[in-house]
This record gives sequence, C-alpha cells and structure tokens, in this order.
Amino acid sequence: MIYGVIRETKFMNWVEITLSPTAVIISVLMACALFKWNWLTISGALMAWFLAFVVVFLAKWSIFPLVTFLVLGSLAGKIRANAKEGGDAKQGKARDHWQVLANGGIFMLLAMLAFMNELGWLDSFLGIHTEVLRFSETCHLLALISLSVSCADTLSSDFGRVWGGSPRNIITGRRMIKGVSGGVTGAGFVGALLGAVSIAIFVFWTELSSLGSSVSAFWLIAFFGFIGSILDSVLGVLFQAKYLDDSGNQVDSSDTGRRSMAAGYRWVTNDVVNAVTGVLMLLVAVMYLCW
Repeated sequence: MIYGVIRETKFMNWVEITLSPTAVIISVLMACALFKWNWLTISGALMAWFLAFVVVFLAKWSIFPLVTFLVLGSLAGKIRANAKEGGDAKQGKARDHWQVLANGGIFMLLAMLAFMNELGWLDSFLGIHTEVLRFSETCHLLALISLSVSCADTLSSDFGRVWGGSPRNIITGRRMIKGVSGGVTGAGFVGALLGAVSIAIFVFWTELSSLGSSVSAFWLIAFFGFIGSILDSVLGVLFQAKYLDDSGNQVDSSDTGRRSMAAGYRWVTNDVVNAVTGVLMLLVAVMYLCW
C-alpha cells in the first residue's frame, strides 16, 4: 500500500514536470532551430524532440551528451560536404528520423526503461524486481556506451573522408575508393577515438557508480565506442549494400536505383549497420557488466 502511494506520488511529480509550459516551449523551440539550421529534417526534428523528451523529462538525464554528438556529427558532416568528398546518398544533408533513431534509439530505449523502473512499472507489469538506483545507473552507463559507439563511427567516417588518404578494406587490406563503408584510414581511427572520448568525458559530470569509479566508467565507454566503430566497418564490408558506378567501382549509393547491386544486401543501409552495431555492442557491454 505504501509503495503504491509512493509510485503514485512519483507519477504526479512527473506529470507536473513534463507538462511545465516552460519545458514544453523550450523543447519545441530547440527542435524548430535544428530544422531551420538544416541539421535535421522535419521528421528528424520531431524524433529528436521525442528523444530529448524521454531523456530529460522522463529519465531526468543530462541532454548534453546527445547535444555533443549532434553538434560534432553535424559539423563534421558539413565539413565533409564542403570538401566534396565521396559519401552515401545522405551526405551533407539534414538528418532524418531514421538516422536519429539509428544513432540515438538505444539511448532513448534505455532512458525509457530507467523511467519505467523508477515508477515501479517493470515490477508491476513484467514482474522484474530491481534496485531502482542501481538499475538506473546501469541503464545510463549503457546509454552512454551506445552513444559513444555512434559518435565514434560518425567522426571516423568524416575524418577519414576529409583528412585520410586512400582507405583500405578493414578485412582484406585492399585499397578502396573514399566513401565506401568498410574502408579505414589513420585519420578515421583518430576521429573514432575523439568521438568515443567526447562522450566518455561526460561520465565525470554524472553520478554513476556502477563500476566503482568514474575513471573506470570513462575508459569503458571510450573503449566500447572505439571498438564499435571498428565493428561497424566490418559489418559494412560484409553486409551493407554495394553498387557499381560507371567506372566499375563499388559504392554505397544506388543513385536512386539506377545502379546494379554488386555485393551485400539491398535492405542493409548505413542506418541499418549503425543500428545493428549499437545493439551488438550493447549486448557485449551487458555481458561484461554481468561478468
């Protein structure tokens, strides 16, 4: 009975916070600004707004790791576009809802799980008994790991295309043309490390004690982020759709369906590879934490 009262009180407090006019107005203005700056499409801005809503207003986590990823990813993309380096069909364009989900969907899901557990819904509806604080910390840590993977992969691709030399196939070592998934360069590895560290550094501004110290959590997030970018390249070589251009080279873009398939699976796009990489790295991180 007492637990039910506490849960009801938490729910009423959540309603009061999320329905605050100031909070709603600020979040809507930010979504409109991102669309106006051509960082996100309309669908991308709506999805980003919902992502921020779940993270900030429900889970009560910091929004700054997500903002950092958005800013770094967008700036790197603009630099790549201005340098006129090769890429996929979405190069230099505003991010749509699929791209937002591919990179931030796991983060959002974990934030939702933490929120549901805090209100006792996981216990009530699924019979999952967890320690609220410990479960929320673990979800937050895993969320930062997933974002580290996304940021590392994004900066790795853009750094490699702008400042890297001729990329090599991550499996065979053969030279590839720029912009094709699975090619790696020294500059790309630097970008991956920078992206992973950029997210990992936020562990020092959060109250995470899942690993006993912020330093341990920092290295874990940075390590998984960097390894995730390598896994993304491997999956890109093995499964992402490749098409033949007029010169007979394999590229990622189908040129609106005019190019013939050369390798991979047609439904496996870069967004799919990003999402699968995030899920696989999350599973590995969970096994590590359990171990």
